[in-house]
Amino acid sequence: MFYAPSTQTIYPTAQHYADARPEAGALGTEADRNAAGLYMLYEIPPPFDPLKCTLHAAGVAQDEQGRWCLQYALSPLPADVVRANLARAASARRWAVETGGITLAGGARVGTTIDDQNRITSVIANAQLAGVVSVNFKAQSGWVTLSLEHMRGIAAAIALHVQACFSAERAHHEAIAATSDAGLYGYDINAGWPAGGNT
Repeated sequence: MFYAPSTQTIYPTAQHYADARPEAGALGTEADRNAAGLYMLYEIPPPFDPLKCTLHAAGVAQDEQGRWCLQYALSPLPADVVRANLARAASARRWAVETGGITLAGGARVGTTIDDQNRITSVIANAQLAGVVSVNFKAQSGWVTLSLEHMRGIAAAIALHVQACFSAERAHHEAIAATSDAGLYGYDINAGWPAGGNT
């Protein structure tokens, strides 16, 4: 984007400026544009939490280096919107952590998606029916040979992980509901989730 300080106008491209001001002449280089009163407009938006506020343009000013920069302002969202956003974010975070896998004692990484859970349950049930005592299992970290008892341990570890994720989600939902309107803007949705570490 470009900025013409003389008219305080923002142009998406130099061509838009040329179309509006045919007398400007050549605009092929930065020196040409500056001579015609057109300058590069820098956009450096500040970090913000879209769950809690909106970001919008709030004019143009020069920075300490003399560059023309688009200024931004943050506007807090209404408390009821923030509360709903945080609750949705807690549910999304639960799903991401729940299905993100766990690391077992010994370092094997195991998937925890619904398909992973169903596959392990199926392996255990079918191995029991067939009298199989060990199975070749493809963990996220590679191939391993596991006893049926070890497979049961993996299934239990996954079940505990999933339950911990739902417990964390519930704790967030209850805390979000109980938090004052003013307190919502400082609420940390990232705290309190199971790490998926050694089990």
